[in-house]
Amino acid sequence: MSPAREQRLAACPACEAAIPESALSCPNCLRLVHAAELEDLAQHARAAWHAGNFAAERALWEQSLTRLPEDTVQHRSIQARIAAIDQQAASAQASSTGWKKASMGIGPLLALLLTKGKFLLLGLTKMGTLLTMLASLGVYWSMYGWAFAVGLVVSIYIHEMGHVGAIRRYGFPASAPMFIPGLGAFIQLRGLRLPPIPEARIGLAGPIYGFGAALVALGVYFATHLSIWGVIAHFGAVINLFNLIPVWQLDGSRGLRSLTRSQRGLVLAATAALWYFTSTPMLLLIAMGCTYRMFTKDWQTKPDNQGLAQFLLLLVALSAIAVLSAGAAALPTR
Repeated sequence: MSPAREQRLAACPACEAAIPESALSCPNCLRLVHAAELEDLAQHARAAWHAGNFAAERALWEQSLTRLPEDTVQHRSIQARIAAIDQQAASAQASSTGWKKASMGIGPLLALLLTKGKFLLLGLTKMGTLLTMLASLGVYWSMYGWAFAVGLVVSIYIHEMGHVGAIRRYGFPASAPMFIPGLGAFIQLRGLRLPPIPEARIGLAGPIYGFGAALVALGVYFATHLSIWGVIAHFGAVINLFNLIPVWQLDGSRGLRSLTRSQRGLVLAATAALWYFTSTPMLLLIAMGCTYRMFTKDWQTKPDNQGLAQFLLLLVALSAIAVLSAGAAALPTR
């Protein structure tokens, strides 16, 4: 055999058997040649998954495949994970395309609104959203009058579209909001297993959008002195505080998932302090929920400072709106 064709040999670090340098595993002891590098790639891939960076996770798993024999369980498992990421991306693309098609042909009357408000309007192009929204409007109208009913339904809709926006940013397929007359609305996640940080961001996106809606209503209330706007602002703040209670499937439960135990303690302390100074009942319920979540042992080991800041700022901002609009919070009558 010519020297150009001779295979260079290396020693297996486990059993010291001679193996070709191009080999991916030792034929004698079956040890993976690149075991240490594969473990490093796997750790980085898991970190990317935890943060919701699925493109980076996929690239890292792709690198791992080149260092694994094709007949190994690890190779098949990684191929399955890559296929799942690709399926997720395809489903998200199909969902996005469906939203775009549904928004076509709505006419020039809304053309001006389809700039910054385009995303919020897209939900109204879905027949299910529109019909259930109108049904909820009818229920609230019969109970509280049309003005409060419209304000409440729009506030709930904006809150839910916050979730939709966050879901789509992470590349998951997002359904339009569906209203349950008299109870609120929901977004279907279709059984997706969400990493801690994406789940927290998606959970808190609803109250963040809801805070924006309540803040606008409060601004109009101060500008016009019309009590109905103060009522809408107050109930918007209260509803979003209710959603921050960290139990069951409420947004606050998702928001706490990415936090460490000590960070959950900071949320508990801040909530208790805000309740002491404002006497807002919802804050007491949030504090009770935080106390429970201090002992559920589902906290993370690495801190999520951005998630902590979002949760704390929402507590402060929504409490401030609730207090500032409390004077107008007498429930309107028909």
